[in-house]
Amino acid sequence: MKDEKIEDQASDFLMQMLEFYHDKLLKVEKVGLTGIHQAQLRLMFHLYTVRMLSMSTLGKKLYISKPYMTTLVDSLIKEGLVERHPDPYDRRVININITEKGQEKIESIKIQMRDQMKNLLSNLQESDLITLCSCGEKLIGVVSKIQ
Repeated sequence: MKDEKIEDQASDFLMQMLEFYHDKLLKVEKVGLTGIHQAQLRLMFHLYTVRMLSMSTLGKKLYISKPYMTTLVDSLIKEGLVERHPDPYDRRVININITEKGQEKIESIKIQMRDQMKNLLSNLQESDLITLCSCGEKLIGVVSKIQ
């Protein structure tokens, strides 16, 4: 039987990581640096990984309402970053895929984010960086088991 206290501590730790993520690591998400809004960026990062999903599946995965998904996708289509494709098997389904221009945009943003993170890490001592890498590998190993 699991100790509920350790689950609470693990949950609190993950919440602190989320706060750190938003406060420190992803300042590059700001429209001024990337040219797109956070919700657009989240959608494009997801499509960068899976290439194509239905609008309803994307909305569910990103916790975005259907009306806002339509607005979001329309704005990205105008920029040439994503495309709509009707599903060949079900005409009620609209699939969204990232364009080559969208992939290039995400790759550029990833470079900006990596550079920003390197800048944040530049004040740490080498021993701290080694600890961060070691703990990071362990953290990824554990959180990858979460379903």
